[in-house]
Amino acid sequence: MFKKFILGAALLISANAFAQNNPAADEAKAMPQSAERMYLAGQLVKFGYETKTALPLIQAVQIYQQLNATKATDGLTPTNEKEGEASSTLTKKERPTLTEEQLLADATTFADGDKNLLALIKDCQGATRGAVAGAILRQDCVGAHSTDTWKIRFHGGETAYVVVNGDGDTDLDLYVYDENNNLIDYDDDGVDLCIASFTPRWTGYFYIKIKNRGGVYNCYTLATN
Repeated sequence: MFKKFILGAALLISANAFAQNNPAADEAKAMPQSAERMYLAGQLVKFGYETKTALPLIQAVQIYQQLNATKATDGLTPTNEKEGEASSTLTKKERPTLTEEQLLADATTFADGDKNLLALIKDCQGATRGAVAGAILRQDCVGAHSTDTWKIRFHGGETAYVVVNGDGDTDLDLYVYDENNNLIDYDDDGVDLCIASFTPRWTGYFYIKIKNRGGVYNCYTLATN
């Protein structure tokens, strides 16, 4: 079951005339297919590594490719703010980077020679992308007790979705602020798979804050529609 969006805070904040969020547009809406797929991809990645099975990783890559999400380094990088010290008693588990290339490499290992799975992997490796329609897919790491902040421009009047999928080592919380520092939406439920949604009143920049609550760094994927 997909997470329920936390709208109460957003509705209260939107009473402020300078808040970006549009409460009328935030009334109960089903997630668009693209947002559902982004969230599903995160679940598939976690399940694939937990069970060491190839098919979920392949399906996650197929979803990212179908979304035409861009990975190119176009200057979109987060700023980081450290809020505490890592505990010397904690060690980082060995975790894969969540790039499509790494997902397919690990899927190949998990496939254990299965010809059908290897054929699916080969298809993914040879897939071409269409024109980028604005979706974003980025990988980065946020330090222990630190916050990464991404500045991303979204279109007014169009519901936006942000999905964060961490590496499983710590709790990540997701917060979205508008350009006037109003909190628009958040997901702080104690895991590192997060989703937030909002509908800007006008086209402008939003600040996507990814807060690491744990004592070791967390490498995550950030996806937007």
